[in-house]
Amino acid sequence: MIESRADEGQLDESIRAAIDVLPEPHRSALLAWAGRLSKELAEAQGPDGKDPGRSLEAHSDLERERTRVARELHDTIGGDLAASVALFKFYFENEAERGQREEVLRNIYEVLETTLSNLRGMLRSLRIREVGPAGLVGDLNDMANAYQRFHGLDVLLKVRGDEKELTRVQQEAVFQVVREALSNVRRHSQSGTCLVTCDFIEQPFVVEIRDWGVGIVDQNSDGFGLIGMRERAAGIGGRMEVASVPGRGTTVVLIGPSSG
Repeated sequence: MIESRADEGQLDESIRAAIDVLPEPHRSALLAWAGRLSKELAEAQGPDGKDPGRSLEAHSDLERERTRVARELHDTIGGDLAASVALFKFYFENEAERGQREEVLRNIYEVLETTLSNLRGMLRSLRIREVGPAGLVGDLNDMANAYQRFHGLDVLLKVRGDEKELTRVQQEAVFQVVREALSNVRRHSQSGTCLVTCDFIEQPFVVEIRDWGVGIVDQNSDGFGLIGMRERAAGIGGRMEVASVPGRGTTVVLIGPSSG
């Protein structure tokens, strides 16, 4: 039974039914994953059941934050879950060879794993993020290594200057913009390589994320999390610029606040 494996009481009945008909060992693996996810979400909400994020005092700030969260949910988690549902539909409605059906399940697992990663990133973005012991550059290095290991995206990180010249809020903005930009490269660019350049010597500081993929076809589009990144840049008194040529890649540039 599901209840004996994990706290699945929060799962929708249709999801529980879908999990129950999966073959072993896939069913057990998905149940274990669901249990871990339930626990992580509960911990992320904090001991009082409320989000541990920054206090939003002004009503307008709250509305802007809600809009940003809704946009990120749509652009990231919503799309990943839709892909999972489509894969499940194929799995249940098609009589394919065993090897092909197992491949579909692996694809579903990978999509859900990505969804969990995106959700963790969103939870981090909703609270004041504490830089790890290795500092901002160390965290960016860890992120680059994770993309190479889990997604096959080679991320080269180049840094000039000292991150300590940035305030804590500015470091958070840099981390979140790089995170969102790398997510876009992995999901949309079809590029196998990406260059992240951080210049903390320049005043204002400059962070550039460049890929050599398909580019942004619709130049009028403000999707792919670009609005959220612009809001983060504006939140520290800086700005963000995007340059893209179809078939030649995209460059996202975060420019810090002017010292004047």
